[in-house]
Amino acid sequence: MIDVTTMLAPERASLLELLRGMSAGDWDRPTECPAWSVKGIVLHILGDDLSLLSRQRDAAAQGLILFAEDHPGLQFRELLDGFNEQWVHAAQFFGTPLTIELIRLVGEWSDDFYRTIGLDTTAREPVGFFAQTEPSPYWQLIAREYAERIIHQSQIRRAIAAPELEGELITWMARVVVHSLAYWLRDYEAPTGATITIEWGGPGAFTWQRKQAGWSVHEGAVGAPTATVTVAPTRAVALLTRALSLSEAVETISFDGDTQLARGALERTTPLLASP
Repeated sequence: MIDVTTMLAPERASLLELLRGMSAGDWDRPTECPAWSVKGIVLHILGDDLSLLSRQRDAAAQGLILFAEDHPGLQFRELLDGFNEQWVHAAQFFGTPLTIELIRLVGEWSDDFYRTIGLDTTAREPVGFFAQTEPSPYWQLIAREYAERIIHQSQIRRAIAAPELEGELITWMARVVVHSLAYWLRDYEAPTGATITIEWGGPGAFTWQRKQAGWSVHEGAVGAPTATVTVAPTRAVALLTRALSLSEAVETISFDGDTQLARGALERTTPLLASP
């Protein structure tokens, strides 16, 4: 279990500082999400927070279920994309000051909720980000939301040519991603005790270790890992925030030690980091 709650407020503060410093033209810039401008991504962040608070804190009907009732026959991905697009389209009339103020408020509300809910409390939904198919503990849901926020803020930064995120915000993003991928690796067989160290550069290093029931995560590098995966330091943030295609993601990575072990793990996890 990892506790990401202390990083929610710093991430939101960073986002607010970014938004308050943007020009009117910045809000209309295109982004890596082809259908959305910068404003569209900001409205999506707002809608995501409102949806989470409604269905988790307030136990309201899930918006996706309500959308599905009006759009029968759609697959899950189509429902999710349609639900998100419906909100972003409907909220286009929001002014910039109002949007920023609402982003601040929902950040405070969600921060308060996640700090009090209890990390082991079971949520009403599975967290696919951690390869779960049954209702998940809130620590996984909070970690997923942190990752989503970092990804979207990074998309905005790239769209307006702002500096990349750095420091603890990105170190925590790497920590969340490494823990998430360990769940996706649980059926990847290796000798018990085998270790794979992932060197991210600025965000630090983490190590996967094979246990009987799956892979555990350890902070830092171990003395003599079975294999080492090194991410090009200048591309670490881009890889963590899904800015790279699959081929670009593969090109940022090098191997040492048992390359077969490392390549097998990356074959199962790199597609989860690459852009759609």
